[in-house]
Amino acid sequence: MGALGHFLERQGIPTASISLVREHTETIRPPRALWVTFELGRPLGVPDDPDFQRRVLRATAGLLERTDGPVIEDYPEDVAEEADFTGWACPINLAPTAVDTLAAEIDRLATWHDQTVARTGRTTTGVSGLDMPAAGALLSSALAGDLPPAHALKEAIDDLRAYYLEAAASFPDPGTSKMRKAWLWDETLFGKALLTLQPLLAASADPQHKILANLTLIPATERYRLAKA
Repeated sequence: MGALGHFLERQGIPTASISLVREHTETIRPPRALWVTFELGRPLGVPDDPDFQRRVLRATAGLLERTDGPVIEDYPEDVAEEADFTGWACPINLAPTAVDTLAAEIDRLATWHDQTVARTGRTTTGVSGLDMPAAGALLSSALAGDLPPAHALKEAIDDLRAYYLEAAASFPDPGTSKMRKAWLWDETLFGKALLTLQPLLAASADPQHKILANLTLIPATERYRLAKA
């Protein structure tokens, strides 16, 4: 986005962006950037808090008045999240067992996901055009060595990741977003499937599979898990 900002500015279009990684922004030096300390993937901060999100957007838009760029301005508000897992409970057991399958895990989460969609009125699933059982079947096929096109596989995985996290948001004690992400990687067959799939994709002769394996399949914050898989 920083590089795009320079291009648009040369065309006479003022730009302002939100920075989640200050080091990158300091290197690229976009015309105007608002640096925030929020969790990666959440540039507007608090989920389901439109007032907070509007404040972030207003602060970003306010930078358009600056003509002394490149400028990086610090956003004054932070988002404090409790990191304690004590008391976080879910009445369904998602821990892998000898008889459990990815398909069963996906099916078990359907009721929780439906509750989230009913409460919020939205979902971020649907990119792949597949329902969740079909997306899970595509992932299982890839794990069995029948690798589909990288783009189709990525979209199915993105849908499943959103599905799991949205479902977890309706658990009786959903915890923070960080807790839910840790649950996905530590306790679900889906998280373990992604860690198992990464070396299979990395060994593929298809360069798009390699890109998916090495850049986007496992978030940078979770890549340390590959050494343990």
